[in-house]
Amino acid sequence: MSEFSEQELGDRDRRKVDNARLAMTRGNSEYTVDICYELLNENPGCLEVRQLLRKAQRQVLASGGKGIGLKLTRLANYIVLPFGYLALLRNPAKSMSIGESVLNKDGYNTRALSLVARGAGKLKFNQTEAFCLESICDRNPDDFVKMERLCEALIKVGSTEKALAIAERLMRLKPSVGYIQELVKSASVAHSINKGKWADKEEDFRSKLKDKTESSSLERASKVVFDEDSGKERIQDLTSVIHQDPQQVDNYKLLIRSLIQQEDYNEALSWLEKAFALPQAGNDVSLLHLRSELRVSRVERELFDLKRESASEDESNERLIELEKEFLGLKLEESRKLVEQFPNDYSRRFKYGEYLLESGFVDGAIQQFQISQRSPSLRIKSLVLLARCFMAKDLFDLALEQLQRAAESLNVMDDFKKEVLYLLGECFERLERDLEAIEEYKAIYANDIGYKDVAQKIDIFYGKKR
Repeated sequence: MSEFSEQELGDRDRRKVDNARLAMTRGNSEYTVDICYELLNENPGCLEVRQLLRKAQRQVLASGGKGIGLKLTRLANYIVLPFGYLALLRNPAKSMSIGESVLNKDGYNTRALSLVARGAGKLKFNQTEAFCLESICDRNPDDFVKMERLCEALIKVGSTEKALAIAERLMRLKPSVGYIQELVKSASVAHSINKGKWADKEEDFRSKLKDKTESSSLERASKVVFDEDSGKERIQDLTSVIHQDPQQVDNYKLLIRSLIQQEDYNEALSWLEKAFALPQAGNDVSLLHLRSELRVSRVERELFDLKRESASEDESNERLIELEKEFLGLKLEESRKLVEQFPNDYSRRFKYGEYLLESGFVDGAIQQFQISQRSPSLRIKSLVLLARCFMAKDLFDLALEQLQRAAESLNVMDDFKKEVLYLLGECFERLERDLEAIEEYKAIYANDIGYKDVAQKIDIFYGKKR
């Protein structure tokens, strides 16, 4: 299991995330909490969903978390949290879920944040671990133990400047602790690998900073995640750096990435053009990737806004239909380019396959899913979409083989397994194997009578038998 981006979620889950964001804009943070919490139970490695959940949790707390109600909630949390810590060894994902359930009611609970961080550490979700620990240390800068853990987590994710700053602060607080000395060495080595060795190893890290302003800039530069205000400050920092040294293409990349995160696409495009004007930028793969991401993000944002307007106006929108086609074509083209550039990246092949299937290019999609299933983390999803491709070509016997292989690996009756069983039932029906089809529908019916039309199928089947 590894961390992944929001774009690697299935279409249904991505729509849920869109709805969760829309709910936030309308002040319905409770709904956002419910949606994101459900998604994370199934996809604990998606940091972007967790970031959205955290923001919603804290908005809920700010809007009503005061007085005796909050005190009772916190008392209840102290009863729940020990069960989360007990589950760490055998089921760290469950521990993370318990921690988030506490944060749903108390968004700044330190023990819950620590529990989620520990679960993330067990699962090697390094960015998630750093995100949670940074939330703790921002509010509790004197928590020595958490600062140690944050330093270690930042080293793992490559945020070595911040890690080194924390390590040296810990060294000043407890200079005689041998472990802290080792931590400073680890941070120094990692930083040297990432950024090159310091000119004078004996000089204190903070003495290399010219003033407090540069220190604050460094804190922002090495931050794992940004809120809106710190993101804007980060953009200002990077803009100043580029004006001082306009030939460093890496600074342009950081600035463009920050602008995309802030959804300032026009400004990002402007800086992207300036970056490509540099002589060393012509064949820069990461710049090409940023250009693809920017193109898709711009159209996606316009499409999201149009959908929201259409929903509020309750009328069809020709521009919306046109833009949906444009968006699909753009995703397909940009995804194809990325697969050509990174042929061994299975996640990109999986995404390309999704877009091909959505566009009706079934044979091309089959090829991509046959390759992407080589990835352990994408195997089951690839099998299911491969089955959908075969079903689209009326090859139900081949689809059945893929779905049965996928079902064998699914132990929890969640929405994904229900979908797989339902597709199995459809394949059995099309192959005129009704008894086997009804067994799949019954398995769903026993857990969720309201799933699609399984209740109707069960009623019809047993009605025929009477």
